[in-house]
Amino acid sequence: MTVLLVARFVNRIGAFSMPFLAVLLVRDHGASVQVAGLVVGAFGAATIPSRLLGGRLVTVVGSKAAVVIGLCGTAGAQAVIAAAPTLAVALAGAVLLGLCFEIYEPASQGLIADVTPDQHLPAAYGLLGAALAAAGLAAGLIAAAVGRAGLSWLFAIDAATALACALLVAVVMPATPRHTRDRPTGVRPWTDPRLLALMATGTVFATVYLAVPMAMPIALLAAGHEPADAGLLAALGALVIICAQPLLRPHRDPDRAMIVGYLILAGGLAIAGMFPTLAGYAVASTVIALGDVLLLGYAHTLVARLAPAGAKATYFSIYGITWGVALTVGPPLMGSALAHGPRPFWLVAAATMLATAMAHRLAAQRIHTGS
Repeated sequence: MTVLLVARFVNRIGAFSMPFLAVLLVRDHGASVQVAGLVVGAFGAATIPSRLLGGRLVTVVGSKAAVVIGLCGTAGAQAVIAAAPTLAVALAGAVLLGLCFEIYEPASQGLIADVTPDQHLPAAYGLLGAALAAAGLAAGLIAAAVGRAGLSWLFAIDAATALACALLVAVVMPATPRHTRDRPTGVRPWTDPRLLALMATGTVFATVYLAVPMAMPIALLAAGHEPADAGLLAALGALVIICAQPLLRPHRDPDRAMIVGYLILAGGLAIAGMFPTLAGYAVASTVIALGDVLLLGYAHTLVARLAPAGAKATYFSIYGITWGVALTVGPPLMGSALAHGPRPFWLVAAATMLATAMAHRLAAQRIHTGS
């Protein structure tokens, strides 16, 4: 698990480019906000088969090989976006990136669940979140500095770090066997009502979660600030996530914690809508990060507990489709909302999270009863 965390840390340092994909298309390729949203949506649609492919690769070549394949493909696609001379080439790079971007997720998340006792799952996924946040802190500062030299440089550096991460995993991580029995007899995650209920609310959360960092550079630009300053806000949020890890208590009810997380997230989004200034966005980023700590840490815990022994990667690959759906529908919705100004986007997102908190409470009853 240590090697996996280090690898994810290295890769996350380079993952500062994705929130800037939309603004790169607008600024460097002359795309409208709506077109940029559609391109990012195409990336999101491509991540759906990417997740399923990642789960399949675990059973065919093992978790280690699946991680390496995904990272190498990600690096190649990011290089295409960095060097894209036209909007059409950037679109092709975005789709290719989506097809590779999520391959390593089921393997990494499943491995954590396989080697961690149930009562320590919140802490384990919290540790993963802290590692990613620590890397995100460095990534945000790098993005703020490098972004001023040109947004395409963000994708070039991201490609290099993805390759470095793949090399680290290939050389240091112990070999993992193929899980030919990853899906035990009788396990049908597509018909598991508990998983489907969690996916429903998870998709709404993921839509807002992924749209926020993509909208932030555009919102800053509208407020007269440098879009690269979004990197500083991302670094602030990462620092909050690191400091807030004690919130992930082993014996805490995951469902109640997630409801609280939705409410906190709604508050942060409302602050961004009411105070669309750099200071307002700084406060909003802090509050939003607190909500993310609870929602991400406990969501993974619930998925791991739902999955039967030997089916962790399968359940995570299917649950991860929520992120692909979110990336598909979120950017076009974000582009439409931002076309009317940043404030409508933030306030609609806040209202959506309030509704999701109520929906999760209902879904939690289904998860607990197993009906």
